[in-house]
Amino acid sequence: MGNQTVQEKPTAAYVISLIGGIIGIIIGFFLFLVAASTPDYYYYQGIRMLYGGVGFWSLICGIIVVVAAVKLNSNPMEHTKWGVIILVFSIIGLGSLLGLIGGILALVYKPQAFAPQRPIAWTQQTGSQVITRICPQCGRVLSEEIKFCPYCGKELG
Repeated sequence: MGNQTVQEKPTAAYVISLIGGIIGIIIGFFLFLVAASTPDYYYYQGIRMLYGGVGFWSLICGIIVVVAAVKLNSNPMEHTKWGVIILVFSIIGLGSLLGLIGGILALVYKPQAFAPQRPIAWTQQTGSQVITRICPQCGRVLSEEIKFCPYCGKELG
């Protein structure tokens, strides 16, 4: 995106997806506990395998949703990619309705990019605005009438 930065982050999508992923992880651990506490009788083996497998699947999907939510928050310009991942793994996992809502919010998020504004200096005596420029080499704020940067020597033309 060049020198553009994101003005705001998709906070609602991030928080809701994060909570949905955490719920998926909790459900996965709960199903593991049920599978581990089921008696070791022959006719309970199928139940143990079912709960253990579904618990493992829910745990993996919940972790993926949490990771995608964190990536969405750290890189909101890729909201479509992370929103799809959150949505898919909330559907195929046992995350919850919150994961679905978070994924949808991430997909419909519209980032507002803006170019950073040039700094404006103010004189302290009168409060009036002083016209300034930025040295392209060292980045210092300079007065408009200066022809050479006093910090790095760059000609300002």
